[in-house]
Amino acid sequence: MLNFRSASVRIADSSRAIDECLDILYGGETPDSRALWIVNAAMGHKLAKIAEAIHARVPGASVLGSSCGGVVGREGMGEALTHIAVMVVSGPENELGWAAVDGFSDGNSLEKGLELAKKLQEKIPSPKIIYLLSRGLCSCNDDLLSAFGQVFGNPMIFGGLSSDNYKALTTSQYIGDKADITGIWAVGFADPTLKAAARATHGFKPYGVPMTVTKANHNEIIEFDGLPALTAYRRHLGDITTDEMKKILIHGGLATKLPDNLAEDYGSDYILRSAAPSKDDSQNMRTTVTIREGQQWYITGRDEGLIFMEQQKALTKLQEDIKKNSPDGQGHPVAVFQTDCLLRGRTLFNKIRKEEIIAMMQNAFLNDAGEVPPWLGMYGFGEFCPLAGENVFHTYTTSLLVLYR
Repeated sequence: MLNFRSASVRIADSSRAIDECLDILYGGETPDSRALWIVNAAMGHKLAKIAEAIHARVPGASVLGSSCGGVVGREGMGEALTHIAVMVVSGPENELGWAAVDGFSDGNSLEKGLELAKKLQEKIPSPKIIYLLSRGLCSCNDDLLSAFGQVFGNPMIFGGLSSDNYKALTTSQYIGDKADITGIWAVGFADPTLKAAARATHGFKPYGVPMTVTKANHNEIIEFDGLPALTAYRRHLGDITTDEMKKILIHGGLATKLPDNLAEDYGSDYILRSAAPSKDDSQNMRTTVTIREGQQWYITGRDEGLIFMEQQKALTKLQEDIKKNSPDGQGHPVAVFQTDCLLRGRTLFNKIRKEEIIAMMQNAFLNDAGEVPPWLGMYGFGEFCPLAGENVFHTYTTSLLVLYR
């Protein structure tokens, strides 16, 4: 049976931060030297320094990490550069395993995804749940999910993309014994006593008339409505400020209609995608999923009231799912993993509103002792979360995975 513990702190010195985490995690008990440490760290910390501190105090521990724009723990949320959060998972080797690959990019997402999935399969042949952490700013995520589907069938896949501190410049991952900006990793859970429920929600509204993709190449949009993609996009977006990238990220998310069966389960007719100008001098726009000619895409705008309303609906559905699938009609949460879009942090909400929405989520899943269960969250560049039984990549969402018994 797997055991979960979590901690989050705001301390600038990585060594002292891990000392504080150990005190929260174990309270003087001897740490499990075979445990897996999953680390989310804001950009003020170096993942290698955090891992060094963990290995010094818990020799034999495995460490996987990701950079992010902020963290969420059972202690609440934090977006300072010095915030870190950890989840420590321990248990039998046949119930827990991890794998990683490096050299991951847009162009080889399927190939590298297959390599990663096969490596994980060697550790855990039939995981029920997979936590997947991919590289922010550089991935075609439907290809990645397709690769895992080819190897494993249809386990529940949850996770997200690493990020930075709202600069969209670079991200970092930590894999076992080194930091690697091109690496991605996955953790498989095969504890037969664990059940899982997951939901994603966005709360954005499409507006205006749609743009039709008239030319595309894999995950790049070359033309909308016969015009260079960026030219057409700017016309639909309206006046561009000097901080063009920020406006694009905050206000210019793209939405496309979902099939009816998925829309009903999602609570929205639309799924959102981020798009950004390609890094070359072209007018192309790069996205994080495969784009097909003929697709129609809408510009979206955030609706704060809708974000809160949709989040409450998602929490209610999660609670219903847990009760329905528990023999006693209750369900007993043992851990929660959260992946939020970076822009649902400080860019969308002030601190009070963020604390309010996080408290709303955590109060929905108190454990048998009436406490927030072990909780690990991050503000990233995208989210993996199932939708109507299918593994799907999202952006601009709050995604929650509740593990319960």
